[in-house]
Amino acid sequence: MNAAAQLQVLSSAQQRQVYQGALRVLAETGILIQSPRACEVLRQAGAEWDGERVYLPADAIEEARRTAPASFTLHSRGDAPARLRIGGNRVHYGPSITATHFLDPYSGQRRQFYRDDAVSVAVVCDELPHIDYVAAMGTISDIDPELVELYEFATLVAHTVKPVMAWANTVQGCRDIHEIAAIVAGGRHELSKRPHYFFLGCSISPLIIPAEVADQLLYCATQGIPYVFGPCPMCGATTPGTLASTLVVATAEWLAALVLAQTVSPGARFVVGGSLGTMDMRCATMPYGAPELALLCAAETEVAHHLGLPMWSTAGVSDAKVLDDQAAMEGAMGIVVAALSGADLIHNVGFMEGCLTGSLQLLVMMDEAVGYAGRIARGIEVSPETLAVDGIAHVGPGGNFLSTEHTLRHCRNEFWYPTLFDRRTREAWAEDGQPSMQDRVQARLQRLLDVPRKPRLDHETQAAVEDLLAAAQRRVSRGK
Repeated sequence: MNAAAQLQVLSSAQQRQVYQGALRVLAETGILIQSPRACEVLRQAGAEWDGERVYLPADAIEEARRTAPASFTLHSRGDAPARLRIGGNRVHYGPSITATHFLDPYSGQRRQFYRDDAVSVAVVCDELPHIDYVAAMGTISDIDPELVELYEFATLVAHTVKPVMAWANTVQGCRDIHEIAAIVAGGRHELSKRPHYFFLGCSISPLIIPAEVADQLLYCATQGIPYVFGPCPMCGATTPGTLASTLVVATAEWLAALVLAQTVSPGARFVVGGSLGTMDMRCATMPYGAPELALLCAAETEVAHHLGLPMWSTAGVSDAKVLDDQAAMEGAMGIVVAALSGADLIHNVGFMEGCLTGSLQLLVMMDEAVGYAGRIARGIEVSPETLAVDGIAHVGPGGNFLSTEHTLRHCRNEFWYPTLFDRRTREAWAEDGQPSMQDRVQARLQRLLDVPRKPRLDHETQAAVEDLLAAAQRRVSRGK
């Protein structure tokens, strides 16, 4: 068996220490869960609830850890064969949600995000070979704010066959998204068997799970929809000023959510993790391109895997404002660390300005970095076939192996071939107009955007989705 390249941040003993620290926090300090229904579910499972905080015993957490699946499948939409196996040393990448701004894919200017941009994101993600799932990369600004997440999901699912990441501000929004997904899948039963989307929820550090998040979690667990719970603690602000304490707080938050999901639906598909960062004391920001974020996410991956749980991580993001050297360096270095950590789902790919701005340009560039990092993580296979001792003897000293059958058999799979990096001679590069990396990224993005934008849903399905959107719009209008 080939031993893949790996990065290890924590020893096994340190992983256990983080887990034990989180157990103590949940048993002694407790966690504020703002949903009475969720608190009652946990109380019936053996937790203590004093009307405000929930205190979780270690045995309830251990039971939840045992019932949660170590791996599961996210399916592509319809009959598409591609699917994601979450867990089992497979790393998958995608963008994220709720950025307030967007870099125009043509001009590169920072602006608001529109519904048509969600179409562009879906089309580009669908074509990039190393992007495994799709998310909106922005918050649609040209529709009713109360329906943003619903329109995002409906737009994305109509223009990609890859799995889609969903989110919502309300439980009703969560239910509406599930209804759209069921329409597309051909019914709730088919959707439960072959989920083509997953749902994201986040805690508020330190140690708060908002009511809408807890109730959405309960809904997804009972409907068989994979749920990702991603804390976003900031070391030095919402956690104490040490990286180890940040690991403890984040772990405690997702352990509480895990218990809630497994209590209401044992075996519910669940992914833990998040974006664990620090506060830049000079700027009062959470830098997403910082080495500490990559280090924390890699360490949290080890804690999650120590407990037998899939991990949601962060990489391919930068604090740069434009597609420049900083964006390339921060994004690519984060991708390499995340790949070597073995995280199962990696999000935020293509986000700039500390996740305030989505950029298809950076997404295209990071697709190349994912391929590069994936080749490193794959390691070197050592076997009688790859050692090729007999082949070396056959050619002997002074020969060459360019035309041997062994080289022809392996050269396509053994080597990584770039799409954007330029390996040509200087003369060939000059004859082509001396394109920079930014030029090549923009040219590739334009080719991807030229893909026809016709919805991939049949007419009847698309009409049913539009009817649901219209009903949601009427409901919101009545509420106003």
